[in-house]
Amino acid sequence: APDGIDMAQTRAWIHAGRKIRLDYRDEKGAVSQRIVWPVTVGYLATVRMLIAWCELRSDFRNFRTDRVVAAEFLDDRHGQRPAVLRARWQRQMEEEWATYDAAKAAGGLLPHGPG
Repeated sequence: APDGIDMAQTRAWIHAGRKIRLDYRDEKGAVSQRIVWPVTVGYLATVRMLIAWCELRSDFRNFRTDRVVAAEFLDDRHGQRPAVLRARWQRQMEEEWATYDAAKAAGGLLPHGPG
């Protein structure tokens, strides 16, 4: 499916440390509005993902770019240097994977990995 967001401008906003307002459709079809601090763009199989800090959830979230209904590129800066924000996300992912691996090694039942 095509991206619902301009990826060139998204990358520019990542580097500039600016916020994006998203209208985002979840897997059930419900649309919510989010203000995000874009961190990076990644891929999961054949799906492009925008990894961002979500102000609504106060946490890092992954947004499928094909589920973005609308995007407004805001002039507002989020106040974090892009490299610092990316490092925070990476640390959180490492901590979640370590927790997942420890539970798996202890015989815990987990339906899927972190994220």
